[in-house]
Amino acid sequence: MGIRLYDSAWVVVEGLEQPLQVRKDPRNPAAFNVGDHQYDIDGRPIKNLDLVPRITAIHSLQSAREAGLRIHYDGNADPAI
Repeated sequence: MGIRLYDSAWVVVEGLEQPLQVRKDPRNPAAFNVGDHQYDIDGRPIKNLDLVPRITAIHSLQSAREAGLRIHYDGNADPAI
């Protein structure tokens, strides 16, 4: 099964101990921001650079809750903030 990113998901990134939360890029509808990097919906780096860490897993809603991860999502928030 592959990775499908969505806004507010929690992912495991290669080389990091803590999971990171996914954010939809407000300027590019095809991009998702994870940490300092951008990925497409399938979790592939948008810019094919060797320094972009691989997304190795995505937390399900249940596993995110069990890990104590909280979803910080406000659909009405101004994306420029």
